[in-house]
Amino acid sequence: MLKSGDGYRWDEYHLKLADGTATTLVYESGVWKRYDLFDPEKALSARDAAACCAGDRLTLRGRSADITFVGQSRVAYIEGEAPEGYRVGSEAHYFNAEAGNQLFVVSWTGDEVEYYEGQTLSRVEVRNAFGLPEPSLLARVFSGGSGGLDSWFDSDHRLLGAILFVCAIASVLWFQGRSTQPTSGPPPPIPAPALRLPGKAEGDLAGRHYVIAGHQLNEIAEVRGAFDRHEYGLVDERGGHALLIQGLAMDARQWYLFRPASDPPTIQPNLAATFKQGSFFKVGDLQAVVRTLFLCRTLGWDGDMTPGVRMGSVRYGFTAQAGDDWVLARWNETDVEIRVGRILSEREVQQAFGLGVSK
Repeated sequence: MLKSGDGYRWDEYHLKLADGTATTLVYESGVWKRYDLFDPEKALSARDAAACCAGDRLTLRGRSADITFVGQSRVAYIEGEAPEGYRVGSEAHYFNAEAGNQLFVVSWTGDEVEYYEGQTLSRVEVRNAFGLPEPSLLARVFSGGSGGLDSWFDSDHRLLGAILFVCAIASVLWFQGRSTQPTSGPPPPIPAPALRLPGKAEGDLAGRHYVIAGHQLNEIAEVRGAFDRHEYGLVDERGGHALLIQGLAMDARQWYLFRPASDPPTIQPNLAATFKQGSFFKVGDLQAVVRTLFLCRTLGWDGDMTPGVRMGSVRYGFTAQAGDDWVLARWNETDVEIRVGRILSEREVQQAFGLGVSK
């Protein structure tokens, strides 16, 4: 299992083929991919690879490929025999690139640069090869590829109402685990940190003076699991609004400050629901890549409340990334909110608003 700097996780399975060669199966956000090592026509140095940014273009396998994401990985867990150089805690830099339907990953540790060519596999193919169980309804609805939301909408737009209804039913079933003690099934949600920021506290954050005007406790359900998180509504000296989130993913040590997008795309809820992991989402000058899909349920609040949100409200959403910039999109059956933000250090937040109080 590997983890990125923002807490995003994925699984890699290293396989030995009958002819002695190796291949890698990757599973992330419900999608299976296969990657094979190759030698490029013109190799990059580690320094040149580190200078590449999302949106840059380079030639791989004779094709012009666009870099879609640049990041860093860390090995979080190993089971069985790991490839040479892999150990728990080892880190590597990498970027993803695409040329049409062709996938590439360029990875480097120190001065060594490796090139992988990939392709998306169907779940049926992998399931039949290794005897995997049929995925749950929630996993199938939220994952990309064949059978995902995008293909359902393409086949018949009239399915929108049915899909939203099914999603609502699935979310209710998913969240019921909070009040019952099932004998089997997914683990209970990871609770939010016991400490929260004090209400009405004020301080300077990211170049502006803010007051904490409201607080929400939300439960987030992703394909990989569920967790609770704190979200704080902020108001600056000019009356501008911002959203401070503790733990956009499952890492509560990371904070994200979001402001409403200055030039948000016009998008309806039915179109927002067609985005899948790996899709491009353009907000102003940002060309972001969708990282995670989720359901958000409001468990409680105090202070100012987001219009249209109430106790038990369920919203759908995704996060997307463009370098150091992040995009948060959430919607219900009628409204879509789009925010743009960046990661903050825990120290910045504590210096602005204090050390927190017990829930």
